[in-house]
Parts: sequence; structure tokens; C-alpha cells
Amino acid sequence: MNFEEFKERLSEDLKQALFEQTGENHTIETTTVNKLQNESYEAFTIRQEGSPIGVNLDVQSLYNAYSDGRSYDEVFNKASEIVREGFEHQPSFNISDFQNYDVMKEKLSIQVVATERNAEMLQDIPHKEIEDMSLVCRFVVETGEFGSGTILVTNGMLDTFGITKDELFADAAKYAPEIKPSEIKGMADVIAEMMGIDVSELGEQFGPMGAEAPMYVASTTDKTNGAGIIAYPGFMDMAAEKVGGDFFLLPSSVHEVIIVPDNGEMNFRDLEAMVQDVNATQVEPKDQL
Repeated sequence: MNFEEFKERLSEDLKQALFEQTGENHTIETTTVNKLQNESYEAFTIRQEGSPIGVNLDVQSLYNAYSDGRSYDEVFNKASEIVREGFEHQPSFNISDFQNYDVMKEKLSIQVVATERNAEMLQDIPHKEIEDMSLVCRFVVETGEFGSGTILVTNGMLDTFGITKDELFADAAKYAPEIKPSEIKGMADVIAEMMGIDVSELGEQFGPMGAEAPMYVASTTDKTNGAGIIAYPGFMDMAAEKVGGDFFLLPSSVHEVIIVPDNGEMNFRDLEAMVQDVNATQVEPKDQL
């Protein structure tokens, strides 16, 4: 099957499966989903008839799996599972709230993205530039066991709400630290947490991280799009207090930044090279700053 034949068959089979599971008819539309960090994919947007909220399904990735040798039945079963879980864990969001900025402003969070990589999309998004990065805002409409549901704020939304970009970012600076609090942890503590062990078990290899050459990881408590904390009021002062003076701030990914005390042991060029190397070898392109 070519891509068009695959989409047609998948659409019909999903409609049938959803009707058998729920007794309800669903509509399936083909759309192109454009996301920040230069991501885009062809998708199905699947909605129960009469509902304004749907689930997006990355059809291109499913077809790639089929083209790579997976059977159609296997791909279809995976698609059905994704759609079912999408509906089960869909954010419980009141659409009428979205028309009330006084309600929505209390849901604002801040995200940092690479400016050049997202130049085309940023034309339609209120943003503020910091060096070669840009701040954008999102509404956090749901948080829970299965992650956060967010909506990117666009210029069209500002027109609908009747507010300016400056008002948006002033409100985001106020409310984002409340719904996505910041935290700064020692690098050794973060590594130990990722490994599921106590920091004392890391041994001599990580001793200098907490002593002569400390490094810290700053993010939000949910560790998602946490680099936005650099726009939080008072964050830089908090970081300076944590490390005991001046520091370098390394934008390691959209999810966190690394803080390195300026104690004379590292210079700008060495740190720049380190970030470039980590981006090239450890960080997914969609997460790079």
C-alpha cells in the first residue's frame, strides 16, 4: 500500500473499531500538525461526533513502521491503542473557560525555544527573545499521572482575549512559578535520582560535583519545558544564592538549564564546546536549545 491507500484503510478501520467499542460515531480528519522545535507530521484528528476536542494520531510514523516491515494488523492495533488511551486520558477541560482570559491567565506557563529553528512558527506566536532563544507562553489545562495538557498561546488568541503581548508575559511571570515551580538540584543528586539510588552510592566518581567543581540542574518540578524558569522573577538571584556568587547558565535543553559557578576553573569557550557536544550526542533535536 502507498501512503494514501494506507490512510484510507486506517481511517475506515479506526471508525469501525471505535463504533464497536463505544457505540458512537467518530469523525476523522487529515491534518498537518506543526509544533515548535521544527516538528511537523501528517495526522488524523479523531473526534466523537459533536465534540470540539479530539485526539491526534501521527499517521506518518505509523506508515513508516508499516513500510519498515511491520504488518498492517500490528500497526492498526498500535494505532487503536494510542487512540483509546488518548480518549481515556484526555484533559477534562471546560471549553467555556477558554473564552475567559481572567480564568486562563492563571494557567499560564513559560517555555523557551530556539529562535532560529522556530522562526517560521514564531511569526504567529507572541514571544520575547533572549539571546538566540525565545520565550513563549502556554496554558496548562491539565496535570496528572499521564503528563500535562498544554495549549500554545498564539497571536490570534491575544486578539480574541483583547490583551497585549506585554500583558500576557506579565501574567505569565506571575502565575507560571505557581503552577510550575522551579527547583535547583546538584548534578550528583539529579544523576542519583535518575538511577534510582541514593547520592551516597555514586561513589568517588561524582564527589567533585558537590565540592570543588559543583554543577547544578535547574528546572521545573515536573521537569517538562523547565528551561522557562530563566524568565521567572528572582530566579537569577536564587541561582546566585544557591551557588554562592557569579555563575554560567548553560541552556542544555528545553527542559532544564545547567548552572556552573564562575570559580575560575571553567571558561566560556570550554562550556560552549561542552553544550555543543551534549546537544550533538545526547539531546534529541526537538529538545535542543
